[in-house]
Amino acid sequence: MTSASAQGVLFVAGLAAAPVAFILLVFGLNKALSPRKPTVEKLEPYECGMAPQGPAHGRMKLRFSTIALLFVLFDAEAVLLFAVAPQLRGSILGLAEVAAFTALLGGGLLYAWRKGALEWPS
Repeated sequence: MTSASAQGVLFVAGLAAAPVAFILLVFGLNKALSPRKPTVEKLEPYECGMAPQGPAHGRMKLRFSTIALLFVLFDAEAVLLFAVAPQLRGSILGLAEVAAFTALLGGGLLYAWRKGALEWPS
């Protein structure tokens, strides 16, 4: 191994080791310098100055995550459509591609609707 390639390998190893060492240093300093005097008030979950009601780690219904996932999915696709629309400039092929994409989105929305993913039980 030549000295230039060894120097390159050591440089890459240093690039990999430096962030790990920095993170370990920061976590170590935090553990060493942070005050540790737990009290009942400090261990209680913070609820904007109000007394907490119910358990701190309640179960979240899966229905909410389904609605949130659908929102993020369709929101990102709407942004994509707004970004692509000005670039069409009368292109028939571009219009067909956007129509196919919109039809695919509509099919996904129809599927979610028929499966009851948009229903919110009261």
